[in-house]
Amino acid sequence: MKNFTLDDQALNELMTYMKQIMKGVRKAKKLIKLNAQIQNSKIPVSPKFWGDLISYAKSLGIDLIGFTEIDEYFIFKEEMIGYRIANKILDNAIVLGMEMKKDAIEQAPESAAGNEAMRVYAELGIVTNQLATYLQEQGYQAQPFHPFGGPVLYPPMAQKAGLGEIGYNGLLITKEFGPRLRLSMIATNATPLPRFPYSNFGIRTYCKTCGLCIKNCPTHAILPGDQKRISPNGKYIQNIDADKCFPQFFKTHGCSICIKVCPFSKVGYEKIMQKAIISEK
Repeated sequence: MKNFTLDDQALNELMTYMKQIMKGVRKAKKLIKLNAQIQNSKIPVSPKFWGDLISYAKSLGIDLIGFTEIDEYFIFKEEMIGYRIANKILDNAIVLGMEMKKDAIEQAPESAAGNEAMRVYAELGIVTNQLATYLQEQGYQAQPFHPFGGPVLYPPMAQKAGLGEIGYNGLLITKEFGPRLRLSMIATNATPLPRFPYSNFGIRTYCKTCGLCIKNCPTHAILPGDQKRISPNGKYIQNIDADKCFPQFFKTHGCSICIKVCPFSKVGYEKIMQKAIISEK
């Protein structure tokens, strides 16, 4: 694979997005501290409240939003101090997704794809903080988890929220965008959560017959299904060798080759599933 380089324009774009990302991370930490000043409201949240929140999120550029109870297993230990506020645990999660532009991702691993990933990290971080502020202004505690930096294992939380299913590439694959999106999360004490019916996506079943991400990964970081790693408690299945993936990810500021070649991004969920149904007959 040829060396990855940035021209002046791409470098300037990257630096702009990185500054926005760092600003967003600092803002998130400030919002966490504000939670100590907010009483632990016991007023049940109405369906209208969630409807207004969803509408507001969409107006800010959020493409997917899901709700679920938090599983602490998916939050890294160093983040638990802020997450446990005044000895009170924020039980609920709002999971957010923002699409990455297909034409940019199609150029992976060139700078256009890497910068698109950084752009969405920056914009999603800003919106995540805005939504956390909105919740706090309504009297609820809210801890934003910025999409950049990995304080949460976002794919399993998003899968738990019903937004999609984790593919062999370790990413959440959705009906709407395939794996072509980035995720963030807000922990909150607002309850009860809205409920949506569970959907069996069938994505991981398709991954067994595909393997394009495995074949095209330049560092061979994606493991076949029979080599998957399962967490000791059985909650998380992982096909990614992080020691091989991360150097390539940071070298190219987002890599995105496994996203580019995924049929769920290139072809689309509906066409793939229709073809799978026909082939079974």
